[in-house]
Amino acid sequence: MKRSKPDRELTDEERNVVIAVRHCAGELNDILQGARRKAQLNTKLFSETGISVMFRGIESYADMYEKLAIKSREGLERLFSKFSDCEEVQDTQDAIEETEGNWHDFLKNLDKDASRTVTKDSRRLVSSRLSTKCQYFITSEYPLIDMQTNKEVTLGDHVGRNTCVFVTFQPSYWPDTCVRWRYSEVQKVKADLVQFNVGFVVVTWGPPDVTRAWSKQLFRATKWPILWDKEASLCSRFGFGIGLELVWAAENLDFLGCQRSMHNRLVNPPPTDLDWSQWRQIGGEAVIARPVLWDANAVKVPGKSTEKLKPLVRKRPCEEEHSSGSDDEKLVEIETSDIAQQAQRDREAVHAGETKVCLLHQSMYLADLVPSGYIYQAALTCYARAANTTEALVMDRIRQNRRFSTAPETARLQYEETSGLYYDPETALYYDSARGYFYDSTTQTYYYWSQSEHRYIPANALIQAEMVAAHAAQLAAAQAAARRTAAEREAARQAALHVAAQLAEIRAGKDDYAAYAYATCVIPQQEASYLNTASVDGSQNALHSVYRNTSAAANNIAASMRTWDDRPMESLVPYADDMPATEQLSRNSRTPPPPGL
Repeated sequence: MKRSKPDRELTDEERNVVIAVRHCAGELNDILQGARRKAQLNTKLFSETGISVMFRGIESYADMYEKLAIKSREGLERLFSKFSDCEEVQDTQDAIEETEGNWHDFLKNLDKDASRTVTKDSRRLVSSRLSTKCQYFITSEYPLIDMQTNKEVTLGDHVGRNTCVFVTFQPSYWPDTCVRWRYSEVQKVKADLVQFNVGFVVVTWGPPDVTRAWSKQLFRATKWPILWDKEASLCSRFGFGIGLELVWAAENLDFLGCQRSMHNRLVNPPPTDLDWSQWRQIGGEAVIARPVLWDANAVKVPGKSTEKLKPLVRKRPCEEEHSSGSDDEKLVEIETSDIAQQAQRDREAVHAGETKVCLLHQSMYLADLVPSGYIYQAALTCYARAANTTEALVMDRIRQNRRFSTAPETARLQYEETSGLYYDPETALYYDSARGYFYDSTTQTYYYWSQSEHRYIPANALIQAEMVAAHAAQLAAAQAAARRTAAEREAARQAALHVAAQLAEIRAGKDDYAAYAYATCVIPQQEASYLNTASVDGSQNALHSVYRNTSAAANNIAASMRTWDDRPMESLVPYADDMPATEQLSRNSRTPPPPGL
């Protein structure tokens, strides 16, 4: 049915959507037409080497996302829904969907011409691409090569160190952007996944040189172990799809263009000298675990039925009253029976040495990734069964301790003048900038943030050790200061004894003037320092005796000077009247004469 003409002009936002999307659709159509002409000349040659020209489609998608400033294809769909009343916007949506449909049809026909049959895997993936039904396999039958150590390993080596392992299957002949995106998604819930003891592994396949370069670059970004499935035996075991339509789907180019333009992720072009008729297998994602013995009654929540088992059939009101009770009982019985069967099957797998596949996602195209919620649920189930408890109890414990798994941020800190500390309202912890620790006033516990474990670790024992070390350092400094003080006191005592010896020598030599100078100048200046630095072990008495003797000498000299001034003046010169008046005044001066005169 033809749409009615709009009665209004396009707004600026609608015009931007129309221009950007139509430009992208036009460029994709030009690339598709060029590929068709090359395929008509030689289909086999184009399938082997010429198909790589279609990778230029990411430029068109990247330009569209950059112009519209949207971060995903879902954002573009929301714009189309927002302007659903605009005919030109709807025509633009039809144009890009038609171009992408022609793109898929061309690749499908290319697969038909190359293999003369449509791969069964591609048809099966359309109907069931996500399987939560548990599977079991023996890891030793599928050897892999660790790209970091070049040693032969198996997935069982990694499963044995973790409760469960999340495995990403991605070919090395395609950009590693999907793995980088998954890594960023995992970082958002890393705290919970670390508590679940979840491991991460990347399984890849492709030519040796291409795989080596691809693995080296990806390992620098994620630090995840990268295992090379040289014979692609493990990928065949999980039944991943094969076909040019799956590798070169427009959704893959759309995802790569969006990640490059809006998320600044590196997108390396695929190798140009690759035989794409041989390397055309895609992967998926899986959660595997080592089976454990668990009690079906312990992990089941009593008195609660599973909502997903309820049939989606609408009943009449009169029927609901009579059948609600019996339906709930049947659901509980079905759930109990399923859990008991899973426990029994895990018990058999433990004795057989098998590995359990808890979640398997077979991608319809390379950028078809499993929602993060499925991965979290699978990890939670594995952890609860390994601990022989319920998932609800595990989640309650996580909610209580989640604040201790929230990374610190400077923007959240609020300074409190009363305490002199910084308060984080998200974690209810105080930050002591002097010590560099976080403090919980409720439990009176110090913490420090561990980047590797992504959680706060109690640090009371560490702080006590630091306080003991500080106290020992302070005690050592005090002892060193006491030794320095004792040395200074001994030096002062020796100096006082030296002065006393000099005074005794002076008195023995009848040099009263020098004794007076020592008694009045040297001793009073050193009196305070000698008294303060005197030691307790007898040097104080010695200094007092020295000071007392020298003071007595000074007092005797001062008394003799006063006696000399008080006696009457006698003329020592025969002709005193002939002396000048100034000389007589100088003899009557109060300045004490030198001793002995």
